[in-house]
Amino acid sequence: MQKIIAELEWADSIVCVSPSYWADVPGQFKAFIDRCTPWCNTHEPHAKIGSGKKGYSIALRTGSNKKECNRIIESIEHFYGHMEIIPSGNLGLCSIEYKEAVKDRVQEIEDFCAKVESLEYCFAT
Repeated sequence: MQKIIAELEWADSIVCVSPSYWADVPGQFKAFIDRCTPWCNTHEPHAKIGSGKKGYSIALRTGSNKKECNRIIESIEHFYGHMEIIPSGNLGLCSIEYKEAVKDRVQEIEDFCAKVESLEYCFAT
């Protein structure tokens, strides 16, 4: 955890990417969030990463229900809130079962990436 927190401290922008596992983040990502509790503003006294960091969220799922992508994004942004990271953009990619399905979304993905001012670290689960 110390190494990951050091990377978060170093970064100006953070991108969390998560697939859908039963309409939410996978257990491994949830375990990471839980391990960040000592740095969350719900834990007093708490350690803190530097302020002003921007957080971006990407949800990926094979199903077509946009509400489930939004649920994943809400989970990530809830985590950002407790870490005092500013949610600054999100992208929900539904109906992506195979990499070929991404071809139809290239412009949307490129537009999202253009919003990310300074990609310093990315968590992919």
